[in-house]
Amino acid sequence: MKAAAVFAALLVYGLPASAIDRIRVRAAQVEAAGTVVRDIDATLAITSATRSTLTARTGAVSLPPSIEAQTGALRSMDLQCREPLIREPAFACPALRIAVHTESWPDLAMQAAVKYDAARAALQVSGTGPGISGITPRFTASANGNRWQAQVDVPDTTVEAWVKLLQPWVAVPKDLGFTGKTRISVQAQGEGAAMQAQVDVSLTDGGFQNEAYTWIGEKLALTASMKASLGNGADKLMHFEMEANGLRGQALAGPVLLDLNQNPLHVALHGTWSPERLRIESLTSTQKDLAQAEGSAEIALAPFSVVAADLNVSELRFPAAYASYLQLMLATTPFGQLKTTGSAAVRLRMADNLPVALDATVKDLAFSDADQKLEVIGVNSALHWASGNPAAATPSWLAWESAHGWGIEGAKSRLDFTVQDRDFRLLEAARLPFFDGALIINRFAVQNIAQPDMAGEFDAVIDPISLAPVARAMGWPEFAGTLSGRIPGLTYRDGLLSLQGDVEADVFGGHVVAHNLAVRDPFSDWPKLHADITARNLDLGQITQVFELGSMTGRLDVEVLGLETFGLSPTAFDMKIGTPPGDKSRHRISQRAVENLSNIGGGGGGVAAALQSGFLKFFEEFRYDRIGLACRLRNDVCQISGAGPAPEGTGFYIVKGSGLPRIDIIGNNSRVDWPVFMAQVVNALQNPGEISIN
Repeated sequence: MKAAAVFAALLVYGLPASAIDRIRVRAAQVEAAGTVVRDIDATLAITSATRSTLTARTGAVSLPPSIEAQTGALRSMDLQCREPLIREPAFACPALRIAVHTESWPDLAMQAAVKYDAARAALQVSGTGPGISGITPRFTASANGNRWQAQVDVPDTTVEAWVKLLQPWVAVPKDLGFTGKTRISVQAQGEGAAMQAQVDVSLTDGGFQNEAYTWIGEKLALTASMKASLGNGADKLMHFEMEANGLRGQALAGPVLLDLNQNPLHVALHGTWSPERLRIESLTSTQKDLAQAEGSAEIALAPFSVVAADLNVSELRFPAAYASYLQLMLATTPFGQLKTTGSAAVRLRMADNLPVALDATVKDLAFSDADQKLEVIGVNSALHWASGNPAAATPSWLAWESAHGWGIEGAKSRLDFTVQDRDFRLLEAARLPFFDGALIINRFAVQNIAQPDMAGEFDAVIDPISLAPVARAMGWPEFAGTLSGRIPGLTYRDGLLSLQGDVEADVFGGHVVAHNLAVRDPFSDWPKLHADITARNLDLGQITQVFELGSMTGRLDVEVLGLETFGLSPTAFDMKIGTPPGDKSRHRISQRAVENLSNIGGGGGGVAAALQSGFLKFFEEFRYDRIGLACRLRNDVCQISGAGPAPEGTGFYIVKGSGLPRIDIIGNNSRVDWPVFMAQVVNALQNPGEISIN
């Protein structure tokens, strides 16, 4: 068919111009350089001996498979060539216009100059187009037999134009805007179905931003280069190599901040691609003063899944790692302004879309915040996690040299444990020093972490810890005493955290015990606590010195039974406060303490007036026989009683006086609104003398 077309052209040009003004040639199929063109209908219109126009329309065009997989099938083409040159064996078109109709793209228009040497089967093409969404490439191509080569250059083009072009294939959030300019160069060559190509891309002054300001990039300068090759083999695998560099700019993606000015990025990878599968055989990533990583992956594309992946971050350096990956995530916590040093390493392995192993090490990590009075130094760790049988777990450990923060002091400590699948288990007893004591953990195990059936056990001993520094650290009034106890069985089952054993404290010269402790849904927003608390033989002198409610001496017993809370607020309890039976200590109460206590129960006005008039105002303190106060809390109402009924049914004793002059504090309001009561007690602790319960 090619010979017939050449013969017809020679015949036309051998005739006088007046002999014929039009010739039409049809061909069922023409093949060249791996491209097949079907149903060709060409017409040559001759205006004069030196002027003519060639037009042609084709049917479907089959490109080499590697190209057609990206462009889609071509349905047809329209061509127009002004002043074609036909000088056997040379054929040329200095001004060719082509309109291509595809299945995937809108109609594509190109302008080109074409030369063809039939003797050598050599083709040369150069031109511009097709123009899509404001993007107009320049191209050159040549072919000699089955060998071909091509180059496409896309000059400065806005990122917005590329986003618009790729919208049908790439989902971009509607509120995400882009700025910047790109340059792209593509060089390709091949022989038959074999192909080699190189793509170079650069971005200058790039930026992006969403409406929520959680994705932001500015002044980005990036480059990328990829080489790809497709062999003649039956596997149709494309082999590729790629390098990318982040040279300048900053980018925020959620909690991750990348500062390419301080930490420029270099990424290199190679692998294979087919329409069904992507294999990254090797990946390396280097970010100056921040991270060094290597990895590999196998990814199924239809449907998408991670068949296998191995990522090894061999070096993660602080403080850059803290600034890039942690600081924004911790911004609203007390750890948002840390100074950090040290390094870490992480290796993650995945299979069938799930992580199967994680190994992490920390070396000489230290972090501090002078404003928070926080300093932790000498943190070292080796963590080994894997899915599967917990019995096959590899031992892990965590250690630190010292820890100080918010008034809490801790010394050198180490934990040895295993973490496998969703299970955690302490391997040996650990002593964690705090202040002048310690928490000694004998057993700690958790199963099915973060699952509905999560369960755990905890067994520990509290070496006596002085309460004065603990109170300072918590911002409480400072008081003496020690905290100690045994926690022989802390278990978690079916959403219930329960303590088998007691927590004890020697405080205010007496002994405090918390027992029957249990917490329902401890990890929810509204945990529910149950406990019984008893305190025996407390020294009122020490208590009133700390809380500044006025001076009192004597001893005190406290019981809070059936305590229930919702969140941090009590919802029910039975509380009794009173002088221990048979107490022989010295019982004295100051005027200010009388004023504060007399307001409980609504009888404070008369007592306060009496203390400020007559001879009572000359006494700084009074003797008493006993103190008593009880509260039964239900439905936000506190049912109050005292140390016994007052005479003649006038109420109940809160303080029963003794001797002369005698002061009795009698309550006559037996029902008190609990939230109001607590708000006023807190106010009185901050402003002594202002309790007033009505």
